[in-house]
Amino acid sequence: MYWHELGKVIPKKYEFESHNSQFRTRPIGAGDQVNCMFNFGYSLLEAECLKNINSVGLDSHVDFLHEMQSGKDSLAYDLQELFRFVVDLAILNLIETDAMEKKDFVRTESYSLRLQPTGARKISDEVNASFNKTTEYQGKECMLSYVMLLKTRELAQYLTGKKRTLDFKSPEFSLDRQDSDEMRKKILDISYKDWKEMGFSKGTLYYLKQNAKSGTPFKMNAHVRERILNNFMSG
Repeated sequence: MYWHELGKVIPKKYEFESHNSQFRTRPIGAGDQVNCMFNFGYSLLEAECLKNINSVGLDSHVDFLHEMQSGKDSLAYDLQELFRFVVDLAILNLIETDAMEKKDFVRTESYSLRLQPTGARKISDEVNASFNKTTEYQGKECMLSYVMLLKTRELAQYLTGKKRTLDFKSPEFSLDRQDSDEMRKKILDISYKDWKEMGFSKGTLYYLKQNAKSGTPFKMNAHVRERILNNFMSG
């Protein structure tokens, strides 16, 4: 259901229908660009989870959700399930900004799609930026990469009896987009008269309205966004 719904927001030009679950954890076997991007992103996430598992002294082969098999880091696959959204946000941002190009992919002799170094670099940079996003946890602003380490450490403490409870529901990560549907509607509703009374030029509002009409993501200067939130987003 998740991949079916996700497919609705991916442009048709990517010819994405569903994620190929057979290759969920390896950057191989993709038949289209989106699956290729997700597979590589998940391989980066797997490496991050494995690093955290090793750092707290857990056995990466002993898992809870996935089938235990020799040579497979099944516990890393377990932890991936908790943090797939970090990679999903990164890949969706690359798709939304149309950052990937045809030259970033190559078709192999077996007709699978693989990433060129340029494509791999783009995805790595975007995933790392997603790992570096912050959320509040235990009264502090923490990067998601650090939260992942803390959660792995909490699992180890629970398994060794140092913690009596284990909570994988917190922290809750919220995504605050500047170009939300509500913000776009408010910008389109602002009159040039009201905008000028706030001390801004008509040209600024014109470009904001153009951005709001478009289907592409956009950002605003902090003081402009603050004025809109304070004067037009109430109620």
